[in-house]
Amino acid sequence: MNDTGLRRILPDQSSGSGHTFGTPRHPSVTDPILSKRVCFYKSGDPQFNGLRLVINNRTFKTFDALLDNLSKKVPLPFGVRNITTPRGVHAIYTLDELEDGKSYICSDSRKVKPINLALARKKLPPWYHARPVSSRRRTVQRARLFPGWSIHKQEPVVVLTPKRLLVFRNGDPTVKHTVEIHKRTTPTFKSILEYISELIQFNVVKLHTPEGRRVSVSTSVN
Repeated sequence: MNDTGLRRILPDQSSGSGHTFGTPRHPSVTDPILSKRVCFYKSGDPQFNGLRLVINNRTFKTFDALLDNLSKKVPLPFGVRNITTPRGVHAIYTLDELEDGKSYICSDSRKVKPINLALARKKLPPWYHARPVSSRRRTVQRARLFPGWSIHKQEPVVVLTPKRLLVFRNGDPTVKHTVEIHKRTTPTFKSILEYISELIQFNVVKLHTPEGRRVSVSTSVN
């Protein structure tokens, strides 16, 4: 048998027959999570220190989840319902609209009060961010100042939970909205009426309970 007979015959790859010899396939590498670092400020309050959050598909699944998280950290009477650009011109409605490294304003209504970011970004005095004295620490301090004070006399812990009101238009119970009022930033009764007016697109001048009793002061809804 000559050399030709011993020579390995490879199939013609151009014809599409046989096996193709190429680089082995590697499993696709999962793309890293794209994160955006965004800073949020409070509408009309240059003294509020910016709240920095990392936005990605793990930290916040939906835009509403972001609003709920901001409502717990930005003290607004009705929670965070609106996010805009610093001058309050353009509103943000989706997570995709947020840009990495940018700043935005949080508001509880459509009327946004712009702030001076240069002023808001200034470092505030340390006492502005001082942690409130806890009930336990206050009790210990009193025991030191007043020997007769018993350290076991603990003050009741008050948990400030938001108040949720269900409001609907008189004569049309199908038009209803939930209003969330934060007790630590209790709004005036006038601001409550203005906020409800904006929600239901109707000029609200008074409120009544389902039994017909008129609500005249903000303490009635707190």
